[in-house]
Amino acid sequence: MLQKLKMKELNKSIAFRYLKKYGQYTQNENWLRWYSKVAPYKGKRTAEILLNYKDDKAKLLDLGCGIGLTLTTLGRYFPNSVGCDIVEEEVAASRELLKLLKIKSPVVLYDGKQLPFADASFDIVTSIEVIEHVANPDLMLKEIRRVLKPDGILHITTANKWWPIEPHYHLPLLSFLPKKIANLYLRLSKKGTSYDDINLPSYGEFYDMVNKFFKIDDITLDVIRNNKKYGLDKERGLLIPIIGWFLKTVSSWGKTAKFIEYILIRVSLGWLFVAKPKK
Repeated sequence: MLQKLKMKELNKSIAFRYLKKYGQYTQNENWLRWYSKVAPYKGKRTAEILLNYKDDKAKLLDLGCGIGLTLTTLGRYFPNSVGCDIVEEEVAASRELLKLLKIKSPVVLYDGKQLPFADASFDIVTSIEVIEHVANPDLMLKEIRRVLKPDGILHITTANKWWPIEPHYHLPLLSFLPKKIANLYLRLSKKGTSYDDINLPSYGEFYDMVNKFFKIDDITLDVIRNNKKYGLDKERGLLIPIIGWFLKTVSSWGKTAKFIEYILIRVSLGWLFVAKPKK
């Protein structure tokens, strides 16, 4: 059962304050305001999806928890949650935010190579918009597989390299460009200084990375179809309910529906996989 009695809920004003103080993209005021509104919905959506697979007693690792915006909600739904990140300042910020909201999930620092947990420690690992920041995705995915129980699940997301508006800085075509030109574009926009640490994948690249180590259930379109259930309509605005209605309308069109889904998934803003470890 969701424990709400002592724990406080993240809201957009608290999210904005912590993003302004600790966030990676503090030079982008519009991004801060947008994400502080989105963050509480995003955490709830993640938790509701996970409850389709595991109960609230599951032991959960939020890998790449950053300053803890999603972990604050996961810790309310799954009391046996742990956060983990490679940035010492963000670990400290996450601990501070969790303390403010009276959530007792521990947060640990790790070296970016070996997770500081025993084999088969977790029922759930979440990796939310993390893989595009990782220098060695294979190593990260191997480590996730190691710490997951054989019947555990990985909830992993990323954004689309070919989406016209880059999701971190909200600059048109930024992710399309070679790094040197992207860095210059970012500096001229005065929204950042370097794009070197972000490597957004295409759908095929993302699928192939995860598929090396996990059996994938791509639930991206299912979540869009059921956007009201997961609060995605509030999180992402009017376009999502329209696409959800369209997907339900074409679902009986046989091969045509499959082709439409094939196209839509590849042009989506991002993707959400729930994956189980391969032996």
